[in-house]
Amino acid sequence: MKLFKSLLFVFTGVASFTYGISQKPLIISAGKTLVGAASYCSVLKDDRHTITYDSLLRKSYEFEPYNKPYVNLGITPSAFWIKLKIVNTTNENVYIEIGNTALDSIIVFERVNNQLIKHISGNWEPYMDREVQQVNYLFLLHTKKFEEHIVYLKVQHSRGTQFPLVAGTYHAFYQKSANNNLYSGMYYGLMLAMIFYNLFIYFSLKDPPYLYYVLYTFFMGLLNATLIGHAFKYLWPSYPRLNQYVDIIAIFVGLSGIMFVVKFLETKQNTPFFHKLFKLLGVIYLLSIFPILMGYAMLGTYLVEVLSLVVIVCFFGCAVIAMRKNYRPAKFFIIAWSLLLLSVIIFILKDFVFIPYHPLTANALQIGSAVEALLLSMALANRINIYKKEKENAQLEAISALNEKKQYITEQNLNLERQVEARTSEIQTKNDELENALNDLKVTQAQLIQREKMASLGELTTGIAHEIQNPLNFVTNFSDVTEELVDELIEKTKKEVESEATSDTLEALTSLKQNIKVINVHGKRADLIVKSMLQHSQPNKGMMEPTDINLLVDEYLKLSYIGFKSKNKDFNAKLETDLQKGLNKIDIVPQDIARVLVNLFNNALYALQDKMHGRIQGFEPELLVSTKVNKHILEIHIRDNGTGIPSQIIDKIFQPFYTTKPSGKGTGLGLSISYDIITKEHGGELTVLSKEHEFTDFVIKLPIH
Repeated sequence: MKLFKSLLFVFTGVASFTYGISQKPLIISAGKTLVGAASYCSVLKDDRHTITYDSLLRKSYEFEPYNKPYVNLGITPSAFWIKLKIVNTTNENVYIEIGNTALDSIIVFERVNNQLIKHISGNWEPYMDREVQQVNYLFLLHTKKFEEHIVYLKVQHSRGTQFPLVAGTYHAFYQKSANNNLYSGMYYGLMLAMIFYNLFIYFSLKDPPYLYYVLYTFFMGLLNATLIGHAFKYLWPSYPRLNQYVDIIAIFVGLSGIMFVVKFLETKQNTPFFHKLFKLLGVIYLLSIFPILMGYAMLGTYLVEVLSLVVIVCFFGCAVIAMRKNYRPAKFFIIAWSLLLLSVIIFILKDFVFIPYHPLTANALQIGSAVEALLLSMALANRINIYKKEKENAQLEAISALNEKKQYITEQNLNLERQVEARTSEIQTKNDELENALNDLKVTQAQLIQREKMASLGELTTGIAHEIQNPLNFVTNFSDVTEELVDELIEKTKKEVESEATSDTLEALTSLKQNIKVINVHGKRADLIVKSMLQHSQPNKGMMEPTDINLLVDEYLKLSYIGFKSKNKDFNAKLETDLQKGLNKIDIVPQDIARVLVNLFNNALYALQDKMHGRIQGFEPELLVSTKVNKHILEIHIRDNGTGIPSQIIDKIFQPFYTTKPSGKGTGLGLSISYDIITKEHGGELTVLSKEHEFTDFVIKLPIH
C-alpha cells in the first residue's frame, strides 16, 4: 500500500509538471463522505458555442484552474467546459453530481478503452431520460481503480450557472439524498400547514388578507419546488419545455405578495404613495411575462430578480411608515419581511457572483420563505386579536353614539314640548315635562322592539315602562333633595365662620353622599336596562352553518367558568361534561347559540355561588353539562345543584325583565333573549326543571335537519 501511495505521488507530480498549471486529480476514497470537485477542476468559457469535444482534443485550449469550493459562473448565455481528473481508489462505482436542478443543458464526456461515452441531461431533456432518477444531476463514471480518469463537462444555463460539483460513491450520495428529502419534506410540510390553516381562517372570517397570504405562500412554495427540482420531477416530467417559463411563477409570487401587502398593511389609508407605487409595480410584473414567453429567458430573469428586489425593499419601507403611524400589525410584517429581504438579497447576489455559492446561499430563498411564512401567519393571527378589540371598541362607540342620539332626540322633544306648552298653556310643571319625556321614550322603545321583536311586543313594552320608570323616578327625586341639601350646606358653611357647630354640616354632607350613591346605583341600572333592551332588539344577521355542538358547548363552558371565577376569586365549582361522541355537525347560528349557552352557564354559576354563601354544611357546587340525540332532536342539559327556582315563579322566568336576582345584578332579559333564539330563530324548545334548594336543569332541544 505504501508503494502504491508513493507511485501515485510520483505520478501526480509528473502530471503536474507535464501540464503546468493543470489541477491535481481528485482522489475518491472509500466511505460515505462526498468530495467537493470544484477546486480540482479547470474551466473554459465558450462564448460562441463553437467548441466541441473533438476540437478540445485537437486544439490546445487553455483551461483556467478554478480553485473555488463551488462553481459560480454568473448569469450568462455562454457555455462552459469543465475539465476534471479523478482517481478511484475504491472497489465501488464513482458518481459525479451537479447540484443545480435548473441547468438548461449538461453533457458529460469520458473515454473508456478509446471509446467516447456521452451523458446528456438538463432541463431541456425529459426527466425520465436521466440515468439516475433524482432531482440533482447524477452521472455514473466508468473509472478504473488507481487509474486517472479525465472527465469533460459542458454546462449551459440562461438563468445563472451556479452549482456545487461533488463526487463520491453511491452510499455517500444515498445518505445525502435522504437528508435532502427530509429537509424538503419539512419545508413543504410547513408551507402546506400555513396554507391550510390560513385558508380555514379565511373561510371563517372572509378576510381578504388571508386569501392573498394563501396565494402568496402557494406560489412561493411552488417557486422553491421548481428551484429544488421537485416540480419538474412530479408535475411535468415529460414536458421539459415548461422549464423555460418557471420565472413566470416568480412573477405570480410578486403579484400575490403585492396584493397581500396592500390588504394587510391597508396601504390605501396608511401609505397612499406606496399604494400607487404597488399598482405600477404590479403592471411591470405582468409586462415582464412577455419576454419570458418570447424566449428571452435571460432578460426575463434580470427583470424578475431586479423587480423582486425593488418590490421587497418597497414592502419594507411601506411597513416602516405604517408602523410609525401606530399600525400594530406592521411590526410582525417588518420582522418577517426583513428575513425574506435578506434571503432574496443573498440569493440574487449569489446569482450575480457578488457572494460565493454555498448551500446556505443556494437555499437562502427556501429558508427565508419558510421563516417568513411562519412569521406572517403569526402576524395574521395577531390581526384576529386586533379585529376583536376593534370590534369591541366599535360596539362601545356605537352604543355611545346611540345614547348621544337618544339624548339629542330627548332634548329636541323637550324643546318641542316647551314650545307647545308655551302656545297652549304658560303654566306647566317640571314633573309634567318629565312625564311627557318618559312617554316619548316609551313610544320610541316600543317602536324599536316592534320592528325587531314583533313576537314579544306586549311583554317587552310593559317591562320597559315598569323598569325604566322606577330608576328614573329615583334619579329625579334624589336630584331635588340633593339640590336642597347643597343649598343648606352653603348657608351653614357661611355661618360656620362665626360658630364652630360643624355637626349639622357633617350630617348634611353624609346625607348628600348617600343620595349621590343612590343616584349612581339607579342610574347604572337604568343604563344596564337600556343596553340589554338594545341587545334584545338587535337584528339577527347570523347565518346557519354546520357546527360541532360538542366543541361549542365545551369551549363556552370553560370561557364562562373562567370569566365568572375572575370576578369571584373565592368561588370554585366542579364541572362535569357528558357529551355524546360521534355527533354530526348541525345547522345553527353558532354565535347566537353561544350567547344562549353563556347566559345559562352564568345563571347556573350564580346559583351555585348564592347557595355557597348560605354556608350549607357538606355542599359542593357542581355543574353538569350533557348532550345527546333523541329521535332527530339534539338535547343539551345544563344542570346545577344550586338554589333552584321556586315553583310559583318558574312560569315567569322567560318573560322579559323578570329576574330573581337583587336590584342591579340582572336585567331580566337574558332568559327572554335565549328563549327567542331557541324557539323562534332555530325552531326548538327551551324548558326548565327545578326543585327549590336542590337543583335546576335547563333543557335545550334543537331539531336536526
